[in-house]
Amino acid sequence: MQTNELGQPVIQLTQDDYKNCYIIMGLIQLDIKNRNAKITYTAEPLLAEARSLCGLLGEQAVANYFGCPNVYKPYDPKAHDILGYEVRATYHENGSLLTHNPDDENYGDKPGRYIFVTINQKTLTATIRGYSTLTRCNERADNYQTSWRYPCFAMPQNQLWPIDMLPATDELLAFTQTKAVA
Repeated sequence: MQTNELGQPVIQLTQDDYKNCYIIMGLIQLDIKNRNAKITYTAEPLLAEARSLCGLLGEQAVANYFGCPNVYKPYDPKAHDILGYEVRATYHENGSLLTHNPDDENYGDKPGRYIFVTINQKTLTATIRGYSTLTRCNERADNYQTSWRYPCFAMPQNQLWPIDMLPATDELLAFTQTKAVA
Protein backbone atom coordinates (compact mmCIF):
# COMPACT_ATOMS: atom_id res chain seq x y z
CA MET A 1 0.00 0.00 0.00
CA GLN A 2 1.19 3.45 -0.89
CA THR A 3 1.75 5.98 1.93
CA ASN A 4 2.62 9.67 2.06
CA GLU A 5 5.53 11.28 3.92
CA LEU A 6 3.53 11.07 7.19
CA GLY A 7 2.91 7.34 6.78
CA GLN A 8 -0.77 7.90 5.98
CA PRO A 9 -2.33 5.45 3.51
CA VAL A 10 -2.88 6.87 0.02
CA ILE A 11 -5.54 5.00 -1.93
CA GLN A 12 -5.54 5.20 -5.73
CA LEU A 13 -9.17 5.54 -6.79
CA THR A 14 -10.04 3.90 -10.11
CA GLN A 15 -12.63 4.72 -12.72
CA ASP A 16 -14.58 1.71 -11.39
CA ASP A 17 -14.48 3.26 -7.90
CA TYR A 18 -15.91 6.51 -9.29
CA LYS A 19 -18.56 4.59 -11.25
CA ASN A 20 -19.54 2.69 -8.10
CA CYS A 21 -19.88 5.96 -6.16
CA TYR A 22 -22.07 7.48 -8.88
CA ILE A 23 -24.29 4.39 -8.85
CA ILE A 24 -24.62 4.56 -5.06
CA MET A 25 -25.31 8.31 -5.27
CA GLY A 26 -28.10 7.68 -7.78
CA LEU A 27 -29.65 5.05 -5.51
CA ILE A 28 -29.42 7.43 -2.54
CA GLN A 29 -31.11 10.20 -4.55
CA LEU A 30 -33.87 7.78 -5.57
CA ASP A 31 -34.30 6.76 -1.92
CA ILE A 32 -34.51 10.42 -0.85
CA LYS A 33 -37.16 11.06 -3.48
CA ASN A 34 -39.15 7.92 -2.55
CA ARG A 35 -39.08 8.82 1.16
CA ASN A 36 -39.90 12.45 0.35
CA ALA A 37 -36.95 13.40 2.54
CA LYS A 38 -35.17 16.74 2.55
CA ILE A 39 -31.52 17.35 1.72
CA THR A 40 -29.92 18.31 5.01
CA TYR A 41 -27.22 20.80 4.12
CA THR A 42 -28.33 22.65 1.02
CA ALA A 43 -31.17 23.34 -1.32
CA GLU A 44 -28.71 23.67 -4.22
CA PRO A 45 -28.82 20.29 -6.02
CA LEU A 46 -25.36 20.52 -7.66
CA LEU A 47 -23.68 21.46 -4.38
CA ALA A 48 -25.50 18.65 -2.60
CA GLU A 49 -24.37 16.23 -5.33
CA ALA A 50 -20.74 17.37 -5.05
CA ARG A 51 -20.78 16.91 -1.27
CA SER A 52 -22.42 13.53 -1.62
CA LEU A 53 -19.81 12.38 -4.17
CA CYS A 54 -16.95 13.54 -1.93
CA GLY A 55 -18.35 11.58 1.01
CA LEU A 56 -18.92 8.50 -1.12
CA LEU A 57 -15.36 8.67 -2.46
CA GLY A 58 -14.12 8.80 1.14
CA GLU A 59 -16.21 5.74 1.97
CA GLN A 60 -14.90 4.00 -1.16
CA ALA A 61 -11.32 4.73 -0.09
CA VAL A 62 -11.93 3.29 3.39
CA ALA A 63 -13.62 0.23 1.87
CA ASN A 64 -10.60 -0.24 -0.43
CA TYR A 65 -8.26 0.17 2.55
CA PHE A 66 -10.03 -2.67 4.38
CA GLY A 67 -10.51 -4.73 1.19
CA CYS A 68 -14.30 -4.80 1.50
CA PRO A 69 -16.99 -3.92 -1.04
CA ASN A 70 -18.64 -0.51 -0.91
CA VAL A 71 -22.32 -1.09 -1.65
CA TYR A 72 -25.54 0.88 -1.41
CA LYS A 73 -27.34 0.53 1.90
CA PRO A 74 -30.91 1.79 2.36
CA TYR A 75 -31.26 4.75 4.72
CA ASP A 76 -30.91 3.79 8.37
CA PRO A 77 -30.03 6.61 10.80
CA LYS A 78 -28.35 4.12 13.16
CA ALA A 79 -26.17 2.41 10.54
CA HIS A 80 -22.51 3.29 10.11
CA ASP A 81 -20.81 4.01 6.79
CA ILE A 82 -18.18 1.27 6.41
CA LEU A 83 -17.66 -1.75 8.72
CA GLY A 84 -18.97 0.07 11.80
CA TYR A 85 -17.04 3.31 11.20
CA GLU A 86 -18.22 6.76 10.19
CA VAL A 87 -16.31 8.35 7.31
CA ARG A 88 -15.87 12.06 6.64
CA ALA A 89 -14.17 13.39 3.53
CA THR A 90 -13.19 16.68 1.96
CA TYR A 91 -11.55 17.93 -1.23
CA HIS A 92 -9.39 20.28 0.90
CA GLU A 93 -5.96 18.78 1.54
CA ASN A 94 -5.60 20.70 4.81
CA GLY A 95 -9.24 20.20 5.83
CA SER A 96 -10.49 19.23 9.27
CA LEU A 97 -12.68 16.41 10.54
CA LEU A 98 -16.13 18.00 10.95
CA THR A 99 -18.55 16.67 13.55
CA HIS A 100 -21.70 17.84 15.30
CA ASN A 101 -23.20 17.41 18.73
CA PRO A 102 -25.32 14.23 18.78
CA ASP A 103 -28.15 16.22 20.41
CA ASP A 104 -28.42 18.64 17.47
CA GLU A 105 -31.83 17.85 15.99
CA ASN A 106 -30.81 18.88 12.44
CA TYR A 107 -27.22 17.74 12.10
CA GLY A 108 -26.56 15.46 15.09
CA ASP A 109 -23.89 12.81 14.63
CA LYS A 110 -24.06 9.32 16.08
CA PRO A 111 -21.44 8.13 18.57
CA GLY A 112 -18.57 6.18 17.08
CA ARG A 113 -15.16 6.38 15.47
CA TYR A 114 -14.84 8.87 12.63
CA ILE A 115 -12.25 8.28 9.89
CA PHE A 116 -11.10 11.39 8.01
CA VAL A 117 -10.16 11.23 4.30
CA THR A 118 -8.96 13.91 1.89
CA ILE A 119 -9.67 13.48 -1.82
CA ASN A 120 -7.29 14.79 -4.49
CA GLN A 121 -9.36 15.26 -7.64
CA LYS A 122 -6.33 15.80 -9.89
CA THR A 123 -4.56 12.54 -9.02
CA LEU A 124 -7.73 10.57 -8.14
CA THR A 125 -6.20 9.63 -4.80
CA ALA A 126 -7.63 9.54 -1.30
CA THR A 127 -5.45 9.96 1.78
CA ILE A 128 -6.66 8.47 5.06
CA ARG A 129 -5.55 11.18 7.48
CA GLY A 130 -6.54 9.49 10.74
CA TYR A 131 -9.48 9.07 13.06
CA SER A 132 -11.02 10.16 16.33
CA THR A 133 -14.06 9.33 18.41
CA LEU A 134 -17.05 11.65 18.25
CA THR A 135 -16.75 12.32 21.99
CA ARG A 136 -13.11 13.38 21.64
CA CYS A 137 -13.89 15.58 18.62
CA ASN A 138 -16.71 17.32 20.40
CA GLU A 139 -15.10 17.86 23.79
CA ARG A 140 -12.50 20.31 22.46
CA ALA A 141 -14.28 23.65 22.83
CA ASP A 142 -11.48 25.47 20.96
CA ASN A 143 -12.34 23.39 17.85
CA TYR A 144 -15.95 24.62 17.77
CA GLN A 145 -16.56 26.88 14.79
CA THR A 146 -19.54 29.22 15.25
CA SER A 147 -18.74 31.51 12.30
CA TRP A 148 -19.22 28.82 9.67
CA ARG A 149 -22.45 28.39 7.71
CA TYR A 150 -23.24 25.24 9.70
CA PRO A 151 -21.60 25.53 13.15
CA CYS A 152 -19.66 22.39 14.02
CA PHE A 153 -16.55 20.98 15.64
CA ALA A 154 -13.53 21.04 13.30
CA MET A 155 -10.70 18.77 14.47
CA PRO A 156 -7.42 19.62 12.69
CA GLN A 157 -5.49 16.74 11.15
CA ASN A 158 -2.66 17.10 13.69
CA GLN A 159 -5.12 16.12 16.46
CA LEU A 160 -6.21 12.88 14.75
CA TRP A 161 -4.93 9.48 15.79
CA PRO A 162 -3.08 7.48 13.09
CA ILE A 163 -5.28 5.03 11.20
CA ASP A 164 -3.02 2.11 12.16
CA MET A 165 -4.16 2.62 15.77
CA LEU A 166 -7.84 2.23 14.83
CA PRO A 167 -9.56 -0.35 17.06
CA ALA A 168 -11.51 -3.05 15.24
CA THR A 169 -15.31 -2.92 15.28
CA ASP A 170 -17.48 -6.03 15.49
CA GLU A 171 -18.34 -5.48 11.82
CA LEU A 172 -14.66 -5.38 10.82
CA LEU A 173 -13.90 -8.54 12.80
CA ALA A 174 -16.86 -10.35 11.23
CA PHE A 175 -15.79 -9.25 7.73
CA THR A 176 -12.19 -10.33 8.37
CA GLN A 177 -13.31 -13.76 9.60
CA THR A 178 -15.69 -14.22 6.66
CA LYS A 179 -12.95 -13.19 4.23
CA ALA A 180 -10.48 -15.63 5.85
CA VAL A 181 -12.93 -18.53 5.52
CA ALA A 182 -13.72 -17.75 1.86
